[in-house]
Amino acid sequence: VPAAVKTFFFKLHSETLPVKTFLEAKGMNLYWSVDCNLCKQPESIEHVFLGCWDALLFWDVLQRTIKKELPLSPQGIRFLTIEREPVPYDIIMLLGLHGIWKSRMSVRHADVDARNPREYFIESIKWLRECYKKIKY
Repeated sequence: VPAAVKTFFFKLHSETLPVKTFLEAKGMNLYWSVDCNLCKQPESIEHVFLGCWDALLFWDVLQRTIKKELPLSPQGIRFLTIEREPVPYDIIMLLGLHGIWKSRMSVRHADVDARNPREYFIESIKWLRECYKKIKY
């Protein structure tokens, strides 16, 4: 897993991701509201990954594609509580969370190459697949 994903997961787990409600609580002067740009509700960690339209669509499509029910709850996203299986569903879920976050940050920072979470996720999965190919059994 790339170092950026590990750093992201640490911040998610320790509840220090720079979502708008966190920034406001830390005294940052936000010149815009703390509401999500898509659905006009307060942008908290739970909202970004579980309640926002973007996340809901992403998780729905992913779960239907892999035919696996992922633990989509505040505890589930922080601890990746998935039973051991031959398929690394915890890594898949982590890369999905990171894809949602990268998409959100690229929009917030007005990135010219802003993409949807699915595209960031596919990019990460391709990288992971190449790493697995290099491992000799």
